[in-house]
Parts: sequence; C-alpha cells; structure tokens
Amino acid sequence: PAHDSVRTTPRARRRRREMLLLRAVSSAIASSSSMAWRRAASVRSRRVAASSSIARGSRRRMATSAAAVNHPGQVKVAHILVEPKDEPLLDELGEQIAAGVATFAELAATHSKCPSGKQGGALGWISRGQTVGEFERAAFTTPVGGTSKATTSFGVHLIEVLDARANAPTIVDVSIQDLQEVLEGDLDVVNLIDVREQNEWDAARIEAFTLRPLSTMQQWSPSLMDDFDPTKPTYVICAAGVRSAKAAAALTDLGFDDVRNVSGGMYAYAGPNLVTGK
Repeated sequence: PAHDSVRTTPRARRRRREMLLLRAVSSAIASSSSMAWRRAASVRSRRVAASSSIARGSRRRMATSAAAVNHPGQVKVAHILVEPKDEPLLDELGEQIAAGVATFAELAATHSKCPSGKQGGALGWISRGQTVGEFERAAFTTPVGGTSKATTSFGVHLIEVLDARANAPTIVDVSIQDLQEVLEGDLDVVNLIDVREQNEWDAARIEAFTLRPLSTMQQWSPSLMDDFDPTKPTYVICAAGVRSAKAAAALTDLGFDDVRNVSGGMYAYAGPNLVTGK
C-alpha cells in the first residue's frame, strides 16, 4: 500500500529516540556549564568587589587618620621604611594588613629599610620632639590601631600606632642603700642592668647585674625583651649615675614600666656584693 512508504520501522524509531536523547543530554550539559560559569563569574565578581572595598577602606584609613586624633603624651609606634620610588608598595602592604593576609611586623621584617625591621618595625614609645616633624605629625594624629604614611628625608614610612599614654613613666632615683636591700632579696623579681663599659666592669662590678654598655645599646636593644622582663622593676647602674639616667630613659621608651636609676653609681657602692678584678 501507499502508506507503507511513510511507515517507520522499529530501527528508525530507535534511531530517532537515540537522537532525541543525545540532544537532551547535550542541552543539559550546556545548561550546566553555563550555570557553573555564571556561578564562578559571580564568585570572582564578589571577591574583586570585596578586595576593592578593603583597598578603599585601607586608603581611607590612611588618608583620614591624620585628622582623627591628637595624642597629648607619648605614642608607641612601629614603621616600615621604603625609598620614595617604592611608595606604591606601602599601599599594597597596607591592603595586605587590612585584609589580614599578613601582620605589620611580618611585612616590616621583609620590606623595611630601617634596622628596626628586624624587630617588626617597632620603635617603642616616642615623645614630641624626638623624631622629624613629618613623622611626628603622622604618629601623633593617628588613632591607636591605625596606620598612616609620612614622607621624610629618610624615605616614605608606613606608621602603625600601637598604643598611647598621657605621660611617660617616671624614672625613680634610688640610693645605694635601697639597692643593697634589693640585692639581699629575691633577685628573680627584678632586672639589674649595668651600662658601663667592659673595662669598667672588669675592674669592679656587682655580680648580680648584667653588663649592657650604653655605648652599644643599638646592638643589644633588639634582644632586650628576650633578655629582660619589662614588667619587672629594673635597676640601672653606671659609674656615677649619668649614663644610667640616659639608659633608664631609653628603657622606658622601649616599653619598660618601672625603671629605677641608682644615684651615685658604682663610685658610691662599697657593699658586700662588690667584686673587683677579672
């Protein structure tokens, strides 16, 4: 019959089903790939937006912090110093700090041109008049926990303000008699530092003290917090009390809370703890 020419065979019907199934699978794969691509693009977009927001926030903090406060006493600071040509690097480092990618101390150790980089950029406590004007203005007008930039004759600084206090700790002058009472007590609860030179120490010394010459303070100060507990009372002695007074002031700037200068120094001491000769 004529209609037999359009009648489909079982094989043709099976072939048609296979073709329809193949199209359906291809369509599903394409749709799935498109959705996955859109999801990935959305994630990338959100990440870029978040990164841009962090960068803008970091720049705003550095740009506006200078007008935020005016610390009256001392500030405890750290900094990262780079050459002027590397100033864009400081913006990148600020963004890393804001994003929590790295700490200020870690980046200072890696990038700072200042010797303080070995201590995470820490400079300790500073008062007005101790640093150059541009650095001082930035440090004293940045909120605690904030960062700011300053350009000085040394280069460009990223400054972090760690703490602030209204007044520097008072350095107490103590007598030789007061020192003797300390030497007769528990020596584990105090720090005893002699800031004379090696030859002076060899000639006469109090064995309980640790020699740290004032003249080489820049060399031994990086390990100061490892060698001494800054929360303990710290007694500083020299030959007559002049160098020890300078060292005591430096120790308070480095974060020692209770520093005591021995008036009269070794010239005035003649107690039982005196050792002479090498």
